[in-house]
Amino acid sequence: MAVLAAFLPGCSPAGKAPPPNVILITIDTLRADRLGCYGNTQVETPAMDALARDGVLFEKAIAQVPLTTPSHAAILTGTYPIWNGMRDWSDPGLRSDVPTLAEIFKRQGYATAAFVSAFVLDSMWGLNRGFDHYDDWFDTQDYSQVKRQSVERSADKTVDRSIAWLQSRRPGPFFLWVHLYDPHAPYRPPEPFKSRYQGRPYDGEVAYTDQQLGRLMQFLRGQGLYSSALIALTSDHGEALGEHQEQEHGYFIYEPSIHVPLVLKFPAGFVPAERRIPEAVNTIDLAPTVTRFCAFPSDELRSFQGRSLLTLVTKGSEATPRYGYSESLYPRSLVGASALFGLQTERYHYIRAPHEELYDLGQDPQEKHNVLRENPTVAAALREELQGILSRYKPAQEAGAEGRVDPETAEKLRSLGYVSLSAARPPGDFDPSAPDPKELIATYNEITRAIELADRGSYGEANARLSALAAKHPKIYLLPFLEGENLRAMGDARGAIVQYRRALGINPLFDQAAMGLGQAAYGAEKNSEAAKAFGLALQLNPRNFAARLALARVDWRLGRLDEAAAEQLKVLDSHPNFAQAHAEYGITLVRLNRYAEALPAFRKGIDFGYRDPEVYNFMANAYRAEGRVDEAARAYEQAISLDPKYPTPYVNLALIYDQRGQREKSREYYQKACRISPELCRQLAAKFR
Repeated sequence: MAVLAAFLPGCSPAGKAPPPNVILITIDTLRADRLGCYGNTQVETPAMDALARDGVLFEKAIAQVPLTTPSHAAILTGTYPIWNGMRDWSDPGLRSDVPTLAEIFKRQGYATAAFVSAFVLDSMWGLNRGFDHYDDWFDTQDYSQVKRQSVERSADKTVDRSIAWLQSRRPGPFFLWVHLYDPHAPYRPPEPFKSRYQGRPYDGEVAYTDQQLGRLMQFLRGQGLYSSALIALTSDHGEALGEHQEQEHGYFIYEPSIHVPLVLKFPAGFVPAERRIPEAVNTIDLAPTVTRFCAFPSDELRSFQGRSLLTLVTKGSEATPRYGYSESLYPRSLVGASALFGLQTERYHYIRAPHEELYDLGQDPQEKHNVLRENPTVAAALREELQGILSRYKPAQEAGAEGRVDPETAEKLRSLGYVSLSAARPPGDFDPSAPDPKELIATYNEITRAIELADRGSYGEANARLSALAAKHPKIYLLPFLEGENLRAMGDARGAIVQYRRALGINPLFDQAAMGLGQAAYGAEKNSEAAKAFGLALQLNPRNFAARLALARVDWRLGRLDEAAAEQLKVLDSHPNFAQAHAEYGITLVRLNRYAEALPAFRKGIDFGYRDPEVYNFMANAYRAEGRVDEAARAYEQAISLDPKYPTPYVNLALIYDQRGQREKSREYYQKACRISPELCRQLAAKFR
């Protein structure tokens, strides 16, 4: 430990060593076996390979969950998913009482910033806690169809914004998290990587991401920040490219999905005893590692459940064995199968399922041969160790209570017509009576095919598949939810309402079904039901800014303008760069006759990239009310250019020219409005006769 103590900032003999800058890089959906430093010769990854040469590579790093949001929650808190509450794609967010790595760095005087590349890491899931700057901003048009898997930012943009922050940061130490999403499906590498890796688009995405990471490393070197920084590189999960019949990730916990790269590059002067570590380690080990290296007070480290990697780095081995833990509740959510839990050693991989599995990775790295019967003692030992982790880290307040509905949520559900709430989400622990996920992989793949069809616009064909599956599997809440999404996309709001209600009937805690119900009810002009549904979504996740903004639109219809303004201000407080929220707040202010306040709101929305004809029409109304008629006319013209079939700005321009005495021009715009909307024409006929 003497080697370590000599280089820890807080442990140096003179106590004068500056605290190191710490940079965490997570590359989404990155398999370890795609990097040159892990033995791959078919994909060019020079930036990551160089980082590995300068640092320590962990050969057997295991992600705790093969899903983006829960896995990052584990990394950023150093805690097991069962403890922090983020375990599945449908969970509403990180528990508020679980400390984050950024909060700890902030308390120790660090500037903290994060740049994430996918909506699945939006601050609405609580991972922004502790960051001075949390950049989850995406192009405005990307928010038009906000879904957890549909909004992303390419690596070049995220690297650009990260570099801009590094250039403008305040003096002093910093903790920076950079998340790059590109290897995630759908695989669309830009040129020249698309051509270079023709037929291998996933590999092309990996190579492209490495190139962009190289830009960040080059900047750090140019600014003299690289050698003195502690840099951690890892991934949230890997990717199954057809192995075990799984495409992509989330369903199984085999090696392709949970074995991720992990590299630690230490500040210059620190000499590791080992450069390659073969022991099984976890991504939750990163938080205690970097904070211990920075010599933070022990009180700051008490919440961590991972084990620091520093002893392995400085001594090369440990007396206490290590295990790589993984879990997936995804089969439960998707097809009603049992959850999966796994434990790895350097050699063996045990998977707890209704039909248990044990693989000898040394002899069978592709996990094709279950050797559980031949090695019952090994399986029993790993089973016992796994159960110890599950028992030790299950929160006491949640023991036996998972899936229950709190009184306030229950009341909202009753207001929507749900009297019996006994069919809440099944327990997250292992359920030996549930189907084995291996038995339902064909059902999972059929759901995946239906989703792909819907993504291509073939909603009817997708729903035919989903309906057939629902007849066989009536307890899978995802099926009616997806049917509802497709019906709403087809314009059948009332049909969608029926399906969303079915989904909530099976799982009353599914906030996305509540969101869908609200949107469908809004489309069917069932305003009261829409308000209740959006209220339920907010009850399930108070950070759901999309539900809050949608609720404000319902308030417009119900004449509750002050309530709408309050909801929109809450959205802007959490998402100050959200263009649509600024623009819609401006509309509310116009309806409240607060014209002078509305204009800056409109300007912010437009400056942030929001282009909507209704917004320009309302902004023009504000200009007119303020006596700025020329600016009003230009704004009405802009509304028309965005939507030539929107009749209202034609009428407003007709009124302006009428007031100016320009009768011919007024009549011209009035007649254009009449051609678009005969009903509006009849309503205004007396005025323009």
